[in-house]
Amino acid sequence: MALTQQQRNDNAERKRIKFDEKALRHRVRPGIHQAMDRICERSKGMQINEVLQMAILKMDAMPDDELTKFLMVRHEILLSENVVQAFNDASVRKIISDPDQDADDEIDRPS
Repeated sequence: MALTQQQRNDNAERKRIKFDEKALRHRVRPGIHQAMDRICERSKGMQINEVLQMAILKMDAMPDDELTKFLMVRHEILLSENVVQAFNDASVRKIISDPDQDADDEIDRPS
């Protein structure tokens, strides 16, 4: 005799409790979701949750220095001279218009 939907739900709930499963929810932007889709496709059809679990296990097995290097953010922000000058000019205007500023205050311009 086949199990009812309620019985299947109850069995699944007992297994979740037995194995101490936790539901993790995480929102991602489209770029991350597209990357996950590409990884799932390259892994011959693994589901996103399987890919994430595997990635976590692989990272956990890494030595500390390798993991730190892997997780390091590699973005470098470079500002053009025009942006630096515009920011500085706006900052100076704001300081000068401040009523609490003393006439003796010095304003240094970047070189």
